[in-house]
Amino acid sequence: MRADHPVPVQGRRDPFAPLLENPLAALFRQHVADGAATHAVPTDGAPLPVTRYSDGRERINLGTGNYLGLAGDPRVIEAAAAALAQYGTSTAGSRVLNGTTKLHLALEEELADHYGTEAAVLTSSGVNANVALLSTICGSDDVLLVDGHVHASLHAAAAASRGTALRWRHNDLDSLAQRLASIDPRAGAVVVVDGVYSMTGEVAPLAEITELCARTGARLVVDEAHGLGVLGKTGRGAAEHLGVLSRVDAVTVALSKALASIGGAIMTSRAAAEGIRASAMPYVFSAGNDPASVAAALAALRILRAEPERVSRLQDNCELLRRVLADEGAAPITGEGAVIAVPTGQDEVTQLAWRLAFDAGVYTNAVAYPAVPRGRGVLRLTLMATHTEEQLLRAGGIIAEAVATARSRVPVPA
Repeated sequence: MRADHPVPVQGRRDPFAPLLENPLAALFRQHVADGAATHAVPTDGAPLPVTRYSDGRERINLGTGNYLGLAGDPRVIEAAAAALAQYGTSTAGSRVLNGTTKLHLALEEELADHYGTEAAVLTSSGVNANVALLSTICGSDDVLLVDGHVHASLHAAAAASRGTALRWRHNDLDSLAQRLASIDPRAGAVVVVDGVYSMTGEVAPLAEITELCARTGARLVVDEAHGLGVLGKTGRGAAEHLGVLSRVDAVTVALSKALASIGGAIMTSRAAAEGIRASAMPYVFSAGNDPASVAAALAALRILRAEPERVSRLQDNCELLRRVLADEGAAPITGEGAVIAVPTGQDEVTQLAWRLAFDAGVYTNAVAYPAVPRGRGVLRLTLMATHTEEQLLRAGGIIAEAVATARSRVPVPA
């Protein structure tokens, strides 16, 4: 393998320079060297309410997308193991060739039925669900209107479309209306939002957005990666929670959260699904999802539909932890999902608060620049239906104390 720094030729720039000299990579290396890294923390067990980490310690886990607690459920594990034994480790081919099993078809059928759509299309990840959809909609004269805070995959997917991608201010209906009014009235328009925003737990104002789309003839795409299994009476997400699911043109989800697996899916009309299957690169040119992960997602979906009380327990847990944090002086950003963001501010405060909580027995996600603007860091907490009240009371106190201690130790910048 060639070295990172081959002998230079005079006058020729190194096209690998953006990788080799990447400032964010340098920042991560420095964090590791300083013993202050908060990313890529290895575990030594399943992502359960109390998880064993590679240092041998068990911690209350408030940093996983295992919202319904199904990643360690024996029924899900058994389904994955049975599929592994029957179908092997890989489909070894694209869905349009040999990469489709009966499990793929069953999961697509049951996802479509769950969302009340004509069809569902499986993809190898939630990221690829967004890319498969947005890269295949819009002609060159059309426009995608993307909330500024959507998941990075939606921004990348919109950029891959033949249409023009325009951002509007986060959850700002006036900004969206102005964008819609500014484009050519003949242009096709697609509004793109997250149902639940992944860094803060905020919910999109979907009732108002659907009204605006109806008045202007715009289509609506909602990413429910963090809404599936979390919001709505039957766990279908923010659109169900706000009573507008029937007015959404396409829903995308990740199977790696509430459905305890890996992969993604698009729920939409039959005609739109056929177009995706015919032309979306992540579908046509990727191997089909491995059978074990499909079986796991299918088992988890069936449990979600049979046990909607899990969604209620998760919502109760979220309400409890938000209340505990507020009472302890660490009030989180207002939200309704299973993502709870506790403001920390400076990167140094975020980093220290994370370490203090981690050492005291609670794992969280430290979110700092560039994931958020400088000075607006948070400890990002994600809950499970299977957390106990005792665990959440203890964790809330630890987190609040960690944030307060970190703020007292880090000097305020001049």
